[in-house]
Amino acid sequence: MEIYPVACESLGTRSFAQYIITDSAKILIDPSVSLGPTRFGLKPQPIEIAASWISRKTIMTLSETADVLIQSHYHGDHFTLGVPRVYEFTNEEIFKTIYQPGVVILAKDHTDYINRRQKKRAQWLWKNKELQLSKADSGSFEIGSTQIVFSPPVPHGADGTRGYVVEVMIKENDESYIYTSDVCGPSSKEATDFILENSPQIVSVDGVPFYLSKSEEYLANAFSNLSKIVDEVKEVYIDHHFLRSLDWKKTLKERIGKTLPTFSMLRNQKPFLLEAMRKQIYQQSKPSEEFYEEFESGEYSIAYFRELLHKNRFYQYWKNLLKDIKKSVLSNNVFKLVQ
Repeated sequence: MEIYPVACESLGTRSFAQYIITDSAKILIDPSVSLGPTRFGLKPQPIEIAASWISRKTIMTLSETADVLIQSHYHGDHFTLGVPRVYEFTNEEIFKTIYQPGVVILAKDHTDYINRRQKKRAQWLWKNKELQLSKADSGSFEIGSTQIVFSPPVPHGADGTRGYVVEVMIKENDESYIYTSDVCGPSSKEATDFILENSPQIVSVDGVPFYLSKSEEYLANAFSNLSKIVDEVKEVYIDHHFLRSLDWKKTLKERIGKTLPTFSMLRNQKPFLLEAMRKQIYQQSKPSEEFYEEFESGEYSIAYFRELLHKNRFYQYWKNLLKDIKKSVLSNNVFKLVQ
């Protein structure tokens, strides 16, 4: 089993997208990307927008190759919306490119354990009768030697105020991996139990959003749950909500007595926390209002985005990612990667 981080906070955007290759399946999980529209009272920096652009481009390339697409819930940083959203590079055509007939889609139930906003978004998927859709919640699916097991709906946080998500375990032979989706810590007993009861070798966890105002009781419970997982699981990677603060390492040390690798480190990529550094980047190079006016009207330069990514040494990650995936896929005669 090979796990490839595609987009996440340690790669400069709000996302937790990943691509997994087993001997019998190519699996794309939560194929979307987003940016914090304001942070520290500031809009996303051009380099953040460039990271969002290349992440979206990579997601679209990989969606053409996937056998299985997993949708853990319907927030915009996990689910590609079929409406234009400027920082996410979305529209109806892009939605149809990603969620297309021919790929098996295992998605969070749109009728149960779901809030009104996510239910409305989910209709983009579930109203299309041409798609091969199955409800993921509490389900177990087999594709050749690959087993995909979903948790029951677990809270997006400590309770269901922000909705529910499904965690997913992918197993092949003696290997097992769990992706937590947005369990925020985990903050709930249900989300924690799914991990501990299944004893995976690897877990990628989104972490508590401690950069937001949270009560000490909430934080203590979430870090206690995370500590239990770290004690039981061989490899734990942390990302997403937790990496929206530059204090993430210090906070881990104080709360659980050790640091953890970021999800990007699974592919040996040093993290670049662009949102967390937005204030500092503005101080170094404040973008003009003209840039935002042109960008928001659809007048932007792909060449400029590439230049920014190269200048900041970020471009190489995605280039190597596709190269490594292509090599891995072509080494198995069953699969071919779309060029």
